[in-house]
This record gives sequence, C-alpha cells and structure tokens, in this order.
Amino acid sequence: MFILKTFFVSLVPAICILLSHTTFGQKLQPLEFIKLPADIIAAEDVSAITKINSLLVIGSDEAGGENESENYIQLLTKHADEGYVLHSNILLFKGNEEDGKEMDIEGLAAVGNQIYVVGSHSSKRNKINKDKKYEQNRKKFHANKIADEKNRDWLYRLTIDTHGKEVSRDKITLQNIIKNDPVLKAFRNIPGKENGVDIEGLSVKGEWLYIGFRTPVFRENYVPVMKLKFDDPENTYELLYINLNGQGIRGMTSVSDGFLIVAGSVAAGLNSFQLYYWDGRDVIPGKDRVAGEIGKIRLLGGIHPPKNGKAEGIITIWEKSDLYNLIIVYDGVKSKNKVMQRFHFTK
Repeated sequence: MFILKTFFVSLVPAICILLSHTTFGQKLQPLEFIKLPADIIAAEDVSAITKINSLLVIGSDEAGGENESENYIQLLTKHADEGYVLHSNILLFKGNEEDGKEMDIEGLAAVGNQIYVVGSHSSKRNKINKDKKYEQNRKKFHANKIADEKNRDWLYRLTIDTHGKEVSRDKITLQNIIKNDPVLKAFRNIPGKENGVDIEGLSVKGEWLYIGFRTPVFRENYVPVMKLKFDDPENTYELLYINLNGQGIRGMTSVSDGFLIVAGSVAAGLNSFQLYYWDGRDVIPGKDRVAGEIGKIRLLGGIHPPKNGKAEGIITIWEKSDLYNLIIVYDGVKSKNKVMQRFHFTK
C-alpha cells in the first residue's frame, strides 16, 4: 500500500505538467533537430521560416555580411541525411546608418511561386549599458531617444522561378496604415519591446496576407492580426483579434482550416512559448454575434526551446487528417544544429 501511494504521489506532478500543455486527444511531440549547413548567415538570429515548393526559406532579424548591413533570406534544399544544404542566398538590401542596418526580418510566408517577407515595423530604445554613466543610462528613457529605423518598415513580395531564382520583387510599407489606423496609431511611436507596434508573424492564404503582432497586447489579452491584400493594402486591410492569454504572436503558419500560431512572452527574458490553433476569424464577442460567427482558438501544447532559444518561426511541412508535421525555428541558440526542430502534432 505504501509503495502504491508513493507511486501515485510521484505521478501527480508529471500528470499536471502534461495537462498544462495539452488537451485530451491531442499531443505536441518534439522530434529531432535538423542539421544546417555551415554557411548560414546570422545562424544565432534565425527568426522566420517558410517553404516554397521543395525549398525551405529562412531569414534572420539581424543583418550580416559587409559591415553587418546585408539583409538576406536563404533558400535551403533537403540533403540525404535529413539535414539541409544551402541552395541560394537572396539579398534583400544593404542597410545604412541613417535608416538602420537591419530590416529586422520577423515573418516569412509563401504561396505559389511568391515569397513574402515582413520587417517588424517597430521603433526601438537602446538597452541600458552598465559601462555607461548613471545619467547617460537614465536619459535612454527620454522620448527623444526612441529610434525609428525605416528599414524595418518593409513588406516584400518576391517571385521565384522553378529553380529557386528570383525573377522580380515588389515592396510596400505598412506604416501609412499604422499611423492612420484608429487602434494602432496610438502605439506607433512606442518601442516594440514596450508594447508598441511590433510585427513578428506572417502567413498567407490565397491573395490574403495575415500579419501577426507580438505587441500591442490590449486589455483582456487581445492581440491584433492584420489581414490585407498586398496589391491594395490600404483599401483591403482589417484588424482581427485573437486572445493568447496575455502573450503575443511570435510566428504563424497556415493549415487547411486555419492557422497555427507560436505565442510567446511580450517582455524580453520571459521565455515561455505555446502553440495555438486559430480558425482565422475575429474572436471578440458581441450580443449581435451568434456562436458560429465568433472565432475559435485553442491551446495545443507547450514549446520548450533549447538553452537561450526563443521560438520565433513555424512552418507546416505536411498535413494529414490526423497529423501535422511542423518545423519550429529558435532565435538566440548558440549551436546552429539546434536552430530548427521537427514536431508532430496529433489532432
């Protein structure tokens, strides 16, 4: 009897941990890490992933190359040993001191022969530096110390041929929408890490782009998703709202009946990440909305990155009636062989 009781008591914490991250009949299963080639640019800063045909596409939120000002996406092809090798690099642009050296690539999505790339569209404040004087550090909180780096404000559309070579490109900015939107304009000049505008997710369904925000997160934990058409953004956009229990969107990918969303902490340093399913509809209730009109969102499970890692991007590799096969990428990981991890989710 004593042995049985001891076994039951020891089992309870494990059961509680499992239930806190999954729901009955559903299971998020981490699988192997994926080998990456040595010639990945800014491997510690990979922040976005998508796929186009048989190629994976990754991007980093830090620039690399000459003067650390070159902003690339990289196309990878699968190798026989289940790893990937570099297929090609696409240089988006070279940054500068005036508008910022980095695009801060935070989202990638692809449909047909087109790849979309979005920057964070965020303002920033420099970090406190313990080697600086006290008054210098205090002044970093002044409003005039907030930097608006214009090179973060781009949304690209690249057309790719069957060999993975770039054929053409277009780019737009979302800043005109943000500064005139009745909701977002109040957050435009607030640093992204302080609940200002900060885009970190991107997905696509047909002609529609879905742009996910890490912040702002509003009262009662609502966070916006901007839906629009690339060719007519200002006339087609609308804000949809989802609820991630106080977290923001860190990555998203489309599935047959909606989206999978990586949710993560708004504040830096609080590295808690979860996977959610969302059906693509606004979740805000109203007495004039019937139950079938209100969007659905549910927690699928917890994501546990390797040391120093932050879950920043996700792509569905394939989908069956009862299973998703996923890849999640981690920003901040020291080893390039722990940047990308495969997952199964049993529906």
